[in-house]
Amino acid sequence: MRKGSHLSDLLSILCCPYSGAPMQLGNNSVDAGKRRYYLREGILSLVDEDNISALDDFFQQQYGKNTAQKYDATLQVLSMIFGCWEPSQRKQLVRLLDPPEGGTVLEVAVGTGANLHPLAEQIGPQGQIVAIDLSLAMLQVAKKRASAIPVPIHLARADGCHLPFVDNSFDAVFHFGGINMFGDVRQGIEEMVRVAKRDAPIIISDEGMSEKRRKTRIGRRLGEMNTL
Repeated sequence: MRKGSHLSDLLSILCCPYSGAPMQLGNNSVDAGKRRYYLREGILSLVDEDNISALDDFFQQQYGKNTAQKYDATLQVLSMIFGCWEPSQRKQLVRLLDPPEGGTVLEVAVGTGANLHPLAEQIGPQGQIVAIDLSLAMLQVAKKRASAIPVPIHLARADGCHLPFVDNSFDAVFHFGGINMFGDVRQGIEEMVRVAKRDAPIIISDEGMSEKRRKTRIGRRLGEMNTL
């Protein structure tokens, strides 16, 4: 969570990601039956390590501190190689999401928080953003970015395949750039649908090459090297 946001602000929509049991506020923790979830480095961790899939755990390890600190710069280089300027693509997708002003938006797999500012511009100061990621290192980078945004932003460590929120909680749900790495893609999508309010907009998107680049020699070679 960022400065100015509190555990109590989220309590009404939080639930145990595995049992669905309601959460109760503890001492620097939230409790759900026999499970207890603690703050880690100022960020609430709503994950049972034993329930993380092998694939999700693998990618979590790939996005450690060193990767997180270099991630934005690396992604900009890759976006030029793929022929899609990612910062512009992100803004376009947020505009397409069109979350309601004053609404509560969930971002799944927030990464370093590159979408937080455009999302905040859409919902305005009366709205709020809840953003989750499995990588604590990526969340720490997002936390720094969120501190400069004048909208309540709640960051939490959580598994996209086991979202720690009650049904029908969010006015919009946004995901960009990680669905291909989910341990269970179908379950991840079902979870996003579950926590969205009825008729709430949902965008699930991923990076890729531009059509123009795909037709080039380098584009064809990149496609052969990485089918993702």
